[in-house]
Amino acid sequence: MKCKYCGGDVTLQDHFCPHCGRPVDQALRHQREMREYETEFEETKQEAIDKISVSSAGSTAVGIRLAMIVALTIAFIWMLVSLNPYDINERREKRLANTNYDAYVEQIEQYIADRDFMALSRFEDRHNLDYNDKYRAYRDIFYAVDYYDYAYRGIIETAYLAKDTRNLYYAENLSENVNRFYEYILTDRSTYSDIDPEKTKAVYNDLEQDLAVLLQKYLHLSKEDTDSLRGLSKSRRKVLIEQALDARVVGITGVGLSEMNAVELPKLQPAQEEEK
Repeated sequence: MKCKYCGGDVTLQDHFCPHCGRPVDQALRHQREMREYETEFEETKQEAIDKISVSSAGSTAVGIRLAMIVALTIAFIWMLVSLNPYDINERREKRLANTNYDAYVEQIEQYIADRDFMALSRFEDRHNLDYNDKYRAYRDIFYAVDYYDYAYRGIIETAYLAKDTRNLYYAENLSENVNRFYEYILTDRSTYSDIDPEKTKAVYNDLEQDLAVLLQKYLHLSKEDTDSLRGLSKSRRKVLIEQALDARVVGITGVGLSEMNAVELPKLQPAQEEEK
């Protein structure tokens, strides 16, 4: 599965993403649900033992009690082996999303109207909507918003670079995520019958405009540069973004982005920080 913050590979054993260091919500839910299952099992086992103890006596009661304990233990082990708590949570979210379809769609449409794409990304991720067939009309929008989300985070990390020179996971992957975003929105999916092409195209345009504004403001790309991104090859787009990003990093820290992990950066002094 993927980290919802950086898109890196994580497992249910990772409490924190090994790539960006953020908490892995799925893993935390997994541990909580496992504790709940274990508690429920112990309570059920004790209840069975108590009932048998009250109603039976002698060797027959002992035999029944042992049989019940063995059966419950086997059932619990089977549950742990065959049922993935992440899948259980996903099914629960799917049921909620299906039950509350009208309310969820209303919320999605509101986020789109407000161009609050980061909130939309969190909403669809929290409710696993991109994997829910009932919401397939929005699936392309969800995926495009996710790629925008990753690029947005990388740009915002550069905005706070003067205060934090170590939190640069998204920034280091910015050119790759910008490329993924453009690759996705430029792919023709008009043949998909469940997609509203006009609505999807409108959202793509809003995302592209917002991304261009961010790149101009924080990476100091010109309007001509951002207007050209759509028509550039992946390699040329990558070079353009990385050159602008590196120039910003060098301007603040005196060290290029590719060198930052290899050197011990001094704490930035107020004089080195960009003016607000």
